[in-house]
Amino acid sequence: MSNPSLEEAIRLLTVSNIEDFNRWRMKNLTIKPIIGGIDFVGKDLSGACLNGISCVGTNFSRCNLTRVNLVQADLSNANFEGTDLTDGLLMYAEMKECNLIDSNLTRTNLMWADLQSSNLSGCKLSKTIFVNANLMNVKLDNVDQSGAYLKYAKLKGTAWQVEEKEEIRHKDAKK
Repeated sequence: MSNPSLEEAIRLLTVSNIEDFNRWRMKNLTIKPIIGGIDFVGKDLSGACLNGISCVGTNFSRCNLTRVNLVQADLSNANFEGTDLTDGLLMYAEMKECNLIDSNLTRTNLMWADLQSSNLSGCKLSKTIFVNANLMNVKLDNVDQSGAYLKYAKLKGTAWQVEEKEEIRHKDAKK
């Protein structure tokens, strides 16, 4: 059975501009589109209001997602490789096993986000907020973590390797 509202949301995201999608979204707040598995490679989705949307397995590699709202979105197994998420809102986002290699997360708010077993190698994490985030078993090789805020973050099984090649481990990390 087709859902005209859902089809309209996908059309606006893939073909139209973000302003049209955001207007549609504000009129249809009760609809939670499922856009899992869609290929957005290289697309400019900056400023998109995607809160609460299910994007499981979606390919966002090399996208412009600056100032995106992905609060409470399900992004599990999504590909964000080389994506710019600067100033994004991803509080309470479900991001297990995501590929975020070489992404820019500068000033991104990931409070209470679940990034368990994701790969953030090579990411820019300058002033990124990870308060209460689940970073268990996250791969963080060669990241720029200058000013990252990790208060109460779960870091078990996570090792940080910073530019000076100094390895920092959470006291409960598995060796």
